[in-house]
Amino acid sequence: MVQNAIKTWEMELSHKTRIQDFKAINPENFRFLVNGRKGLSGEETLKLGSYNALLQSSLPEELQCYKVDKETFETSHEVFHTAFPRGFAWEVLRAYTRLPEIVFKFRHWGYMEGPYKGRAPTGEMVEFTGLCVMKVDDSLRAEDVEVYYDPRR
Repeated sequence: MVQNAIKTWEMELSHKTRIQDFKAINPENFRFLVNGRKGLSGEETLKLGSYNALLQSSLPEELQCYKVDKETFETSHEVFHTAFPRGFAWEVLRAYTRLPEIVFKFRHWGYMEGPYKGRAPTGEMVEFTGLCVMKVDDSLRAEDVEVYYDPRR
């Protein structure tokens, strides 16, 4: 159930253009927080793009291999769909609590089989793991999603 909920809201954030069309989140109460940063509303997350929301970083610019402020929703998708043509999957490794607030460990991974910003494809698996706290409403729609991971991996 947790894995399906994550995959559904991530798919909606990646492919739907109107927050009113979302089924996996509560658009009035949705908040997306990454690594303790300021929470984004559903509209803000949609406008920024799921990849950009997830990859915001406080690292110095010279250490950032991906610069959120230089990408749009559209260009971020182009970059990652080119670099990872088979996708970049979410996998729930372990759920620690039950509804309505789910804490789980996840893995996000894919194979770099396409070029990335002028760098040749390596074919290697790229992955990171993290923890997420997800609060759902009575209809099992996500309201608060807090993601914590090491962005340097």
